[in-house]
Amino acid sequence: MILVRSDLDFNPRTISCDDEGRSIIIEAEVQGSPFLFVNIYAPNKVQDRFFFFCALNKNIEDRVVNEELRIILGGDFNVTLDSDLDCSGGRPFRKDSVKHIQDLCLDFDLVDIWRHEIRTLNAFTWRQRNPFIQRRLDYWLISDVCQDDIEKSDIIPSINSDHSAIFLHLNSIDKPKHGPSFWKFNASL
Repeated sequence: MILVRSDLDFNPRTISCDDEGRSIIIEAEVQGSPFLFVNIYAPNKVQDRFFFFCALNKNIEDRVVNEELRIILGGDFNVTLDSDLDCSGGRPFRKDSVKHIQDLCLDFDLVDIWRHEIRTLNAFTWRQRNPFIQRRLDYWLISDVCQDDIEKSDIIPSINSDHSAIFLHLNSIDKPKHGPSFWKFNASL
């Protein structure tokens, strides 16, 4: 699900979902800037995940081929990107699944914003009690050009779920408040 604040200057151009309900993609103009919002729920099985990420990569590529879109991609990737920092207990996922996400990041200049801001902290978005296993499986991957627009990225507890929520706040999305000002052209120039 992608929720949009009602008072936001948000004009959707296209909205699409995949046939299995694993991704929602909204191409929109937000306050005059073109964005691509992608929400995913990747499959658990490695082979299914391979096909899912290949299709997702192609789907995004088709949209950005002629336009510079700011991409905000979030959701449950069902993969840990760094087995040292994003895993606790059990056996970490195989590296072949990580390559698909790394390809997405390279192809579209995306950054794992939470890990970029909090480089060495172990925090997890998924937990299993018996045996006790924790993983960070949920991410916000954003266009590199959007890094300065991020006010906060966080992992917060959620109710009645084995996943924590991931939170992203963009400070440039709010309309800037202008105070009293006076501009005068320097005629000596």
